[in-house]
Amino acid sequence: MKKYDVITIGFGQGARKIARQLAKQKWKVAMIEKDDEMYGGSCINIGCIPTKMMEHDARAGKSYGEIIERRDQVVERNRNGNYNRMQDNEFVDVYTGLGSFQSNHVVEVKTDDGVVELEAKYIVIDTGSTPFIPTIEGLDKADGVYDSTGLQKLPSLPKNLGIIGGGNIGLEFSSIYSTMGSKVTIFERGAEFMSREEPVIAEAIKEVLEGKGVKIFLNTEAQAISNQGDQVVVQVSDEESHSFDALLVAVGRKPQTEGLNLEATDVELDDKGGIKVNDHLETAASHVYAIGDVRGKYKFTYITTSDADIVLDHLLGDGGKTLSDREYVPYAVFIDPPLGRVGMTEAQAKEEGLPYLTKTVPMKFTTRSDIIDDKRGVYKAVVNKETNEILGASMFGDQSHELIHLVKMAMDNKIPYTYLRDGMKLHPVMTEVMGSLFNME
Repeated sequence: MKKYDVITIGFGQGARKIARQLAKQKWKVAMIEKDDEMYGGSCINIGCIPTKMMEHDARAGKSYGEIIERRDQVVERNRNGNYNRMQDNEFVDVYTGLGSFQSNHVVEVKTDDGVVELEAKYIVIDTGSTPFIPTIEGLDKADGVYDSTGLQKLPSLPKNLGIIGGGNIGLEFSSIYSTMGSKVTIFERGAEFMSREEPVIAEAIKEVLEGKGVKIFLNTEAQAISNQGDQVVVQVSDEESHSFDALLVAVGRKPQTEGLNLEATDVELDDKGGIKVNDHLETAASHVYAIGDVRGKYKFTYITTSDADIVLDHLLGDGGKTLSDREYVPYAVFIDPPLGRVGMTEAQAKEEGLPYLTKTVPMKFTTRSDIIDDKRGVYKAVVNKETNEILGASMFGDQSHELIHLVKMAMDNKIPYTYLRDGMKLHPVMTEVMGSLFNME
């Protein structure tokens, strides 16, 4: 049995950060990754990086072939770089195979060369998440049905693309593929479009997508999936069905715990299948940590790397960094133009009984909209009128995925909204929108 200071199950960005930093302290680390096409995790291989490259190149007017070729080249370069930097580190061993617990501190790895057992005082679970597949008649038998990973592997652009699910992934792919030239249809079972967002923002996004030719069916649930020739048929009622060249199922993701054999440990799961952790990301098993998507909370790469900082501080520092410190988590939906969001909506502020003020600014009223010739979008802020603290902001328009960090920084540091309103800003840039967005008078 080989012994290490730390074992990471998974080779995501969080695990890589932990391994790299511990190796600098001459800790012996074993990294386990079951798929040789996933070194570096979902982000660089099938998620953030490749999809945002596709979005960028689609807007640049590149052909589907050009988009796929550049994407695959960058993905391969990043994947190989992640692997080589770890494997070449004298304090790190990379094992390619399925890792499963034998006890709280022993992990068995089934590799192509056989089975090895590894032992460590500390173990970090960073296995990410996997697409949730709903129960729909015929879904498991029909051809032409893909998750977000499978869709990206198509050699040619589907002329007609159906999407089941109107969440972040479904919306991003609808924007990307419609920009590339596909005719896209979204089926959303909910009665409201983007129900968690500000209604004025959701309506603006819906208008933009429909302007791209995207058809959006709300309160519509797929009842059965079948094939007719080379087409995928989505039956939504006894009288209505729709045919597509390809169908994307994007109804969410679930924690990836299958095959870990957690039954051999003291690790506990919550009612949604996520691994339970304390404020330092320790599980119920002593010295076993869980980070990122496998916890079942926010499923963003930057959450995983932030989780890694908490674990590293617990192992190497004073343990002062905790989950409780993470008060405001921003997110973006990389449609065209992008959506950035942090904190509360007006409805949430009202529900909590807070004394609030709001301001809404359409993109067309900004100077920048004339310069870039793009008037799509709207921005909305919510503030506490008694304390002047920012409660939240929703930004749909040019550079919103960057601008939202200014708002988060102000919220983290309890900076009054008046600072963003009155502070000097360059001209003519999108940051100027802060002056009008936070002018609550």
